[in-house]
Amino acid sequence: MFAFVTYASPSAFDSTRDSAKLSIAASRPVQFSGKVAQHGFTLRIALRALGEAIWSEDAWEAQDDFAMRVLDPVITVHPDRIWFEAFSQDMSSYCALIVDPAVFETEGTTRYGTTNIDFTAWLWGAIGEMRTSRATHFRIGAEGLEVTTSSAGGRFEQKVEIPDAWVRGFLQVQGAMALPGTRLHLRPVDLLSAIRFLNANKAKISPRALRYEMEPGKFARLMLEPWDHPVELVGATHGYTETRSIRTWGRRRLKLIEPLLPFAESVDVYLKGRALPSFYSVKLPGMTFLLGLSGFSSAGFASSGGFDLNTPDATTAANDAIVARLREAFHLSTEEVAQATGLGVPEASRALTALSYAGRAMYDVEARRWRHRELFDPPIDVRALYPPDPRREEARQLLAQGVRVDDVSAEEQRKRRKYINPVNGEKTERELVFRLWRVRGSAGGSSTEIAISAEERIIFGQCDCAFFKDNVMNRGPCPHMLALFESSAARRAAGAA
Repeated sequence: MFAFVTYASPSAFDSTRDSAKLSIAASRPVQFSGKVAQHGFTLRIALRALGEAIWSEDAWEAQDDFAMRVLDPVITVHPDRIWFEAFSQDMSSYCALIVDPAVFETEGTTRYGTTNIDFTAWLWGAIGEMRTSRATHFRIGAEGLEVTTSSAGGRFEQKVEIPDAWVRGFLQVQGAMALPGTRLHLRPVDLLSAIRFLNANKAKISPRALRYEMEPGKFARLMLEPWDHPVELVGATHGYTETRSIRTWGRRRLKLIEPLLPFAESVDVYLKGRALPSFYSVKLPGMTFLLGLSGFSSAGFASSGGFDLNTPDATTAANDAIVARLREAFHLSTEEVAQATGLGVPEASRALTALSYAGRAMYDVEARRWRHRELFDPPIDVRALYPPDPRREEARQLLAQGVRVDDVSAEEQRKRRKYINPVNGEKTERELVFRLWRVRGSAGGSSTEIAISAEERIIFGQCDCAFFKDNVMNRGPCPHMLALFESSAARRAAGAA
């Protein structure tokens, strides 16, 4: 696909002895202007890390070649957050810098919304000249509604050729973040220790995974393969009552957050499952840097996901009522969307997932809330971007042939979680109850079992078909799981009632 991005003038960084001005050109009427009032150093290194992610394919290219392959980074300005988003060229890494507006002393008019920004390699290098010893003024978009750029030669337009796979990968990140999983609260020094060990020791044989091990009553532990080198994650509680091990890949890409860890307050790791995406949330003063890694580097988010299959019919047309609610409130939870629109929680979850795949919503993995974000103007043709999946087509054929549902039972899983009250800093411990459906049956001669969350997501499954044996759940559910999901819908609805 082709994208045309128009800017009034290129981004610029002007620096003198007493002050500096970082002006980031925007393609849409989104405005924010302010003086950096605090945490200027962490803002500088975080923006530099964002640029590293854009060019993280280990191959620097000329600007013209780069522009023909990758869409410019995206900024979303909301009253409570400023989001910078970037996607790597190889589709394996997603980065988001989430800044608290309190970092700035706001100046002038603020216009909320989402826009692409002109973020060149030159600007990335110039950001390194930001210093806390002089006042830095930060501006996104134009100062007024009309812009004159006589010195820059007027508006300029760049034609960006973006592969459909790249766009799908960028959009599927949101679906990956919304998947259930395990969260670990780490000390930055422990993660930094693991990265430094990997820097000093190069693995020449397989396997090369990061293995997170959880044992009941003990802190989680990180094992570095193939040496099985242990890194104790002090304070990383998990709540599992049985021994659990989760393997992830992409450890070389953790270098993107290495410069941030010495200045971080904490790190939250979100593990979605074996060989599924993982997310590292680095908490810095006044901001958060979020790094998302696909299950396998060679596959990227576009081909290693199948996340839309975990939520059946997730690529249906977007719900305009939900878009209107999100636009008004900026961010809502799934339950709040269901209450505001009169939908059930499963229906609201599917609709929100559909919006994320259309680029009209984004998922805040930390707050577990959905945010309004119009990534494309005009909106893209979702059905053209997501052609019919062969697994869905095969599942429909299996349903026509007949699917046997042997058992549909409701289960509860209880876990204990520790929380810190953001108001008074007190630590509290709560018991959380997770409800799910366990469905067993057969389709097309294959014995199948699936676990379905309360939000109607397939969170795990087993099947004796060849697709499952080759991929497990790394590429989403197999056709037999999808057929069993649809065939058991009526019994699940009756049981819920």
